[in-house]
Amino acid sequence: MAWGDKKATKIAELEPVSKPRNLIASAARIKLDDRSWNAYRFKDEAWQRELWRLYDIVPEFRFSANWVGSACSRVRIYVAKVDKLGRRQEEIEGPAPIAALSETLFGGPTAKAEALRAMGINFTVAGECYVLGLGGNAGGKGDWFVVSPPELRRVTYGDGTREVLYGERGSQRPLNDSQDILIRCWTPHPRYMQKADSPGRSVQPVLREIEQLTKYVFSQIDSRLVSAGILPIPNNMDFPTDGDEDASASQTIMAKLAEAGSASLKGEGTAAGVLPLIIEVPIEALDKIKLVTFDSTLSEQANALRQEAIRRLSLGMDMPPEVLTGMGESNHWSAWHVEESAVKIHIEPIMGRICDALTKGYLAPALKALGKDAESYCYWFDTSPLTVRPQRLQDTLNLFEKGIVGAQAVLAAGAYLDSDGISEEDDVRRFTRELVLRDPTLITVTEIREIVGLPDFEPPAIAPGTSPPPAPPTGIQSTGPDPLPNSTGSTATNALGGPGGGSGQSSGNAVTASAQVSHTRDQVLMMGAESIVWRALERAGTRLLDRGSQRGQFPGVPAYELHTKMSAKSLDQIQALLEGAWVQVPVTAARIGDLDSSALQDALSKYCTLLLMTSTPHHVERLRMFLGSEGLLHGTP
Repeated sequence: MAWGDKKATKIAELEPVSKPRNLIASAARIKLDDRSWNAYRFKDEAWQRELWRLYDIVPEFRFSANWVGSACSRVRIYVAKVDKLGRRQEEIEGPAPIAALSETLFGGPTAKAEALRAMGINFTVAGECYVLGLGGNAGGKGDWFVVSPPELRRVTYGDGTREVLYGERGSQRPLNDSQDILIRCWTPHPRYMQKADSPGRSVQPVLREIEQLTKYVFSQIDSRLVSAGILPIPNNMDFPTDGDEDASASQTIMAKLAEAGSASLKGEGTAAGVLPLIIEVPIEALDKIKLVTFDSTLSEQANALRQEAIRRLSLGMDMPPEVLTGMGESNHWSAWHVEESAVKIHIEPIMGRICDALTKGYLAPALKALGKDAESYCYWFDTSPLTVRPQRLQDTLNLFEKGIVGAQAVLAAGAYLDSDGISEEDDVRRFTRELVLRDPTLITVTEIREIVGLPDFEPPAIAPGTSPPPAPPTGIQSTGPDPLPNSTGSTATNALGGPGGGSGQSSGNAVTASAQVSHTRDQVLMMGAESIVWRALERAGTRLLDRGSQRGQFPGVPAYELHTKMSAKSLDQIQALLEGAWVQVPVTAARIGDLDSSALQDALSKYCTLLLMTSTPHHVERLRMFLGSEGLLHGTP
């Protein structure tokens, strides 16, 4: 309900609405057949005309208005989704007709920036402007203009027809209501909502003070009395007349001074400009010749008064005072804070009014023409181009290493083009090489060699009686119980012919028994290892999905397969995704008996890392081959 509505309504009887109502109207699309057409006055008020005059002659005021306009020109406008409660949601992307409504606004990127600049200046000076789109309703880009009220003229003809004319006198053209768009945008005055307000309105006395002080300085410069003064001389002083018998002494000395002055001007760069003028006067008249000047105490204070007026102007404008007075006492951190606060406190409210005006006047009618729900979308803005923090690139790199932002954010922070980034294939190759450098044993895996680009080769055979080299230590020790001894008092390691085994002599029965034990052992290991892998992939997928940009996607994909839809960015991120996934490793290793839990954990960690890195799904045979290449399976993989 608007403020001007006098209808009494009980709060309890208000009907719920799907979208919050606007208490302040800051935009209106004007139609020639609208009943309120006569309420619009296409002319400036007296204070607006005065501010435009001061904008043209006071450079500090012009700088302030242009600063706001330039800041608005760098803001990006886009179409955002609005939910049923009126809350703004994500940006609409893609080549869809709705997303294109932000690109065609004002005719293109360059014209859009210039239009936003003009609107920012108008909001700062006069508090209102009109957005005019010639042909904006015809489906094309049209010609867009941001104009002030005096550039429009309302005409009512004798037959009752009405028109709005745009342009200069003599070349005005009427607006076509079926093809053209006319939107009034203004900052509402807190007391009279339909009237415009601006920060310049309250600083008019300060601007006039600056103007008058500047005029005073000019008058001091132009005044002959102030610049030269009066030189009294005694009336009885005798001075050579240069042949003019009727000339008085004062006339003669004035002629000499003028001659000396003109000579110094003509002889610029000569001694005549620095040598004094020598005259002869009686000695008793020397103390009576004194120059009388007409400067006042205001002359000495004019500069300080102007500085004080400029300081008051900086405090009265909608911008940080440091922008106008300078940042001599600020370092780069406090300067960044000033810019950040200026955007949030001063620029964002202006952009909010601009987006609200464009939503009501252009986006909503365009959506209705497309058959879309106009209340489900709105124009909104992105001020990130204005808020560049110190060391933004380094901060973004730190977030990238933690898996919080993507590679595109790093490129944007460093002002790089998307084409400067590496391809997905090169990224996988670099990532794999980093893995191989950490664990050279991975070079025995055929898939790894293919990714890195190394030629195929046969790994050296392990000599009889030796065991594969131990895996790199991970710092995690087995917490399970010691292996249970068999019926003969030896451990499973002895039964498998490992170190500490029998005499090394084999018989047919011993070989058969050893093969059976190895097969059973490998089965137990595979069952336990696969269970751990499923758990690790499930935890990693859940954590990948918890990221803000991915939350809610892929509802039909199991958690242990989500890594095939979303790839990890770095080794550090993969380690964070797999954190806490190896709690069952010591238990599984204890069941085997001859298996070191750290070696098993290291092998499973490398296997899951490869799956996450390459977005490869898990398969039991793939796991069997990998554990075999790691020397953890005694049978044939």
